[in-house]
Formats: sequence, structure tokens, C-alpha cells
Amino acid sequence: MAITNGINIDCGQLQAAGGIRNILIRTWASGDEVTYVNTATSHAISSILETGGGAATWYNYEFKNELPSLTVTAAKENGSTSYECALSFMMPEMGDAKAAILQQLMDTCMMVIAVGNNGKNYVLGASQKYGNEKAEIRNQTYASMTGAEGASGAAYNDDNGWTVTMGCKQWEAPRLYTGTISLWATATTSTTSA
Repeated sequence: MAITNGINIDCGQLQAAGGIRNILIRTWASGDEVTYVNTATSHAISSILETGGGAATWYNYEFKNELPSLTVTAAKENGSTSYECALSFMMPEMGDAKAAILQQLMDTCMMVIAVGNNGKNYVLGASQKYGNEKAEIRNQTYASMTGAEGASGAAYNDDNGWTVTMGCKQWEAPRLYTGTISLWATATTSTTSA
């Protein structure tokens, strides 16, 4: 692919805030419909829908403010660039409900949207590159829970809770979700549509 554009930085970008505001997680299903956008100025996903074109349901994961972070590390291996993505967040108070959620996250193939304070929606676990031609779900770049650390704290002012790390290895940079997100459609869910 030839280089077709340069990059300009404006004042608004220099003033942009960091941090994650919402974390949305869902399990991949074989009929999921993901629309990828590939232009000279856009590397995005315009819609994520369930089988038949209905709005996709996501589960909201709340966390302790100012602790979640998304990191992306790119490296070239044998001619292909891979992107290691890691999203870490802290769920306060160790308890049975949170332990049950961790059990569900252990053995499932997921996609994640990290809604940033800067208005950007970062998608992890959905990659178009090297996808199976028959089914986009077969790209083997799913997000998974790569780690969890629980701590009760040793003193009254210590944190008590679980720190969860979601990760994936993709063959392209994370895409931004540009479709509609209806945050908190119910007490624990959000939805995405075109």
C-alpha cells in the first residue's frame, strides 16, 4: 500500500484528554456482522450488529475512576506487523459476584469497546486483516482475559478489588467505532448499531 496522506496536528488534538470512560464487552457469535471502513483517512468499524442485522448487545463493566488504561504495542515479526493490545481496569471490592464474572471471562472469545474520554471508541478483538473469507469471525484476533489480580489490601486505606486485563493480538492497529453506541440501554447493557 502506497502512502497517500500526511498527518496534521491541530490545537484540539494537543488539548485532548486521556483515559477510559466506559468499557463494553460481548462474546463473538458466528453470525455477527462487522462493517470495516478502509479509506486513506479512516481505519474504522462503522457498525457491529448481531445475526440478521439487529443491534448488538454489550455488557457494561464499571471500574474505579482514573485507573483503566489501554496500551497498544506494535512489532514486526517475519514481515508482518502485529499489535499487542491490553486494556486494564479495576473492579473495587472482591466478592462472589465479581468472581463469577471473572469465571465467565476466562474461556470465551470476546470483542471490547473502550470508550475514551476524548470521544474515541477503541475496538479490540475485531480485525479484518487475515480474516477467513467465509466468515469474518474466523480471524483469530479475539479479545480474552489475559490476567486478573485480586487484592484485599493490608491497611484500611488500601484498595480492595480485582484488576482485570483484557488483551488481544491483532494484525492491524485497533479500529475506532464510528457507528451509534447507546450507552446504558439497561442497567448493565449497551447496544451498537449502524
